[in-house]
Amino acid sequence: MSDPRYWAWWSDKLKGVNVPASEGTPYAGFYRAVRKSTYGGTKWAIPVAYWPGENGEMHCREGFQDVSDVRGQDIWVNVCNNPVTEQWYREVAENDAPEWPDGMATTAPRGDNRPPDETDFDYLKGKIEEAALEARGWLDNDANAIREQVQADQVSNIADRLTELWKKAEEARKAERKPHDEALILIQRKWSPLLLMAESYKNLKFKLLTPWQLAQKKALEDEARAAVAAGETMPETTRRPRAGTRGRAMSLKSFKSAEIIDYEACLAFFKDSQDVRGTVQDLANKAVRAGITVPGVKMLEEQRTV
Repeated sequence: MSDPRYWAWWSDKLKGVNVPASEGTPYAGFYRAVRKSTYGGTKWAIPVAYWPGENGEMHCREGFQDVSDVRGQDIWVNVCNNPVTEQWYREVAENDAPEWPDGMATTAPRGDNRPPDETDFDYLKGKIEEAALEARGWLDNDANAIREQVQADQVSNIADRLTELWKKAEEARKAERKPHDEALILIQRKWSPLLLMAESYKNLKFKLLTPWQLAQKKALEDEARAAVAAGETMPETTRRPRAGTRGRAMSLKSFKSAEIIDYEACLAFFKDSQDVRGTVQDLANKAVRAGITVPGVKMLEEQRTV
């Protein structure tokens, strides 16, 4: 090996340190490019090595041949999260081994030469995990604030790649969910008419039974008052109006609700509630965006990267 400083990133990565990586900026070290068949899920990997040249340029060997600097930069994002020891690399790269020491194959299984399905869950999972790991390397390190154009370009490239992957994942999610949504619609169409017919029980209670039982309750109360006026002794328990001879007999039950008679006083009582504050904030945001001036509101304007 040359100057150990060139190999520090790879060494830290082997130790499990979450060091930041940037697309197109490889670090010297030994890695493997893990690939996965979307037609059976078999993983395999080829050896990849990077080493510094005399002028600081980074050379790359992919598989069993040297590749251009551009190729090395292009594949970096697919290998940076899969470092291997130098011993593992040499066992595979110098001996043309059929598998890695951990049992992973070094060549694709028979028939696995078709292009990957970019809507496949495992394919997207691998791509997103790789890009997300790069993003975390920047986000989790307070020392990674952008200070120069090249860093801004690197972060932008990661964000752009994640944006594209998010769109593909969302489209795949919708496609996978679509038949289930259609099945749910069919279930709703099948059962809704029956449920609506059965829900007539609500009208039976509200329009017929409740008025009748309220009248019965009033009659019993009038009867009780008349008995007290006549000097009769009231029973310890009073009868309640009931209806029904099967299942659960139906009777009156009290339900509490609020009738606002002084809106201003009521609003003043709840003004510090988080629910009210959230609703008012939402209304204020919508008004400001629509160009409406709202008393007690100051318009804020901020710029965001899009």
